[in-house]
Amino acid sequence: MKRVSAVPAIVLFACSVAGAQEIQGDRVVVPARNSSRPRLVKVETHNGGIIIKAFSGANVEVETRGHEVRRPAQTKDGTMHRINLPPTGLEVEEEDNVVTVRLNPSGDGDLVINVPVNTSVNATAHNGPITIEGVHGEITAQSHNGKLNLINVAGTVVANTHNEAVKVVMDQVDPSKPLSFASWNGNIDVTLPADFKSNIKLKARNGEIWSDFDVKLMPGQTVAEKNPTDKGFKIKTDSTYSGTINGGGVDATFSTYNGNIYIRKH
Repeated sequence: MKRVSAVPAIVLFACSVAGAQEIQGDRVVVPARNSSRPRLVKVETHNGGIIIKAFSGANVEVETRGHEVRRPAQTKDGTMHRINLPPTGLEVEEEDNVVTVRLNPSGDGDLVINVPVNTSVNATAHNGPITIEGVHGEITAQSHNGKLNLINVAGTVVANTHNEAVKVVMDQVDPSKPLSFASWNGNIDVTLPADFKSNIKLKARNGEIWSDFDVKLMPGQTVAEKNPTDKGFKIKTDSTYSGTINGGGVDATFSTYNGNIYIRKH
């Protein structure tokens, strides 16, 4: 196992130039040791966002960026100024084509990662947004408090956030693996290829469902529950709707409790 911590990262790798409103942090480059098969990049941060973009390189490039500080930069009398510290506690491990990236829970910076196009991603941000762009592979993105924004991705997607919206644009869909898009408090907005074939499940408890696909709905599922006294039973209808797009195909679930669902086609 190859492991790189934040301190040697500063010594061994040059730091990238961050934007004017960002605090420059650590940068780590993980060389490609086996480019004959796709990598898996696993990322976790507690108090910051995750940005993952596909690029033409063969390595995985990881850097940290601090947030813009909006408080006054100096004391009222001007005698002292605040020192803006970069996020610390970056940890990167690589083993058997799996790259694991973590940021210390006490840090509040963002992780910015460049990956080869054909890369699978498992990203978790407890309190922050996740952006994934141009990646082709098996993608899992989950956040407790943060938007999910997956743009021009391909393969399969499992996207789940508790508080915020989910927006996904897929260029291609792997027909052999299920898709799932869920939020408790936020809209679900998914764009799929026009020839997308799917068996879908839809649930919007306090919202509406919109689509420019021709969705063929099936009757709601009826569930019978036995009365605890054995003197009767109760019938209820499941609030999840099932249907098909383009005759049926890959399983896909769209679910939100407080929000709308939008299923769009290219």
